[in-house]
Amino acid sequence: MEHLTQACILAAGATAPVLLGLRLAPKLTHALLRDIRLPRILHYVALAGLGLALFIRQDSHIHLLQDPKTWIQFSGLIIALSYAAIFAIVSNNLEDLEGDRISNPNRPLVLGTVEPKPYFWAALFCQAWALGWAAWIGQSAFWGILAISIGYCVYSCRPLRLKRVPILSKLIIGFNSWVVALCGYALAGGNPFDFPWLWSILLLGPLSLAANFVDLKDTEGDRAMRVATLPVLLGEPKARFLIAIATAASYIMAGLLLQIWWAYPLNAAALVVHLFLLYRKPYDERWVFLVYVNALFGLDIFLFFSQNQF
Repeated sequence: MEHLTQACILAAGATAPVLLGLRLAPKLTHALLRDIRLPRILHYVALAGLGLALFIRQDSHIHLLQDPKTWIQFSGLIIALSYAAIFAIVSNNLEDLEGDRISNPNRPLVLGTVEPKPYFWAALFCQAWALGWAAWIGQSAFWGILAISIGYCVYSCRPLRLKRVPILSKLIIGFNSWVVALCGYALAGGNPFDFPWLWSILLLGPLSLAANFVDLKDTEGDRAMRVATLPVLLGEPKARFLIAIATAASYIMAGLLLQIWWAYPLNAAALVVHLFLLYRKPYDERWVFLVYVNALFGLDIFLFFSQNQF
């Protein structure tokens, strides 16, 4: 009965703000939902699952997969991540309006479907909702959501707006990815200080550099806004090559850490497809994100059901 009650609370927590928004401000709510950028949210869900899987694999706590409490807490974390993502998206849109007129003409502010002030207040409400849910899950989730939200603020917003700084900008994204993985690890019962350091290197190193692929489609807008992303700084061909090297390093390192020999062909196939889509013309970020996110979820699954020690 307790788990059923918690599940009902989760369902209400996920849907109540949306239903209220559709009732009170349907135009604004529809604009927020259309711009939700699900692949980016799934990226963080997969990384939270990575942390969860690493704890289960390392300490052979496979029974946690059958504990409803694990999935209730994990679902709560997904809700918190989703609402925090809305705040990050809106903050970025408000700061990048002029660049989006060039690279992303379908964003709500560019189309004029929302007004900046209510748009910002709706995002602020979503951020508060995310922190509230994270606090309900536990202390580690609260501090994790707070940390990644601050990370996105210094990444996107003035006065720092560190997205203008090459390499450092994506290190912030790598830091956020690492923090979410720590949240998943702590949610399962692990001590964040015991998080495997080699996996930390993967998240903070090659994976954060590989994340620069999200800037390829925004090159012209970023150049107009003087945002020195890798494609703006190096030119698209050199930047794409560097991103490809970091992508290959991520797959290779993950494969070596996984230590499941029969998974290597699948890992290699995913890498080949990923690189093909990275160089495919015309470039379409959505397909790259699809392979990238599926590779992360595949990594989670392999980790969940293998008991290798490392």
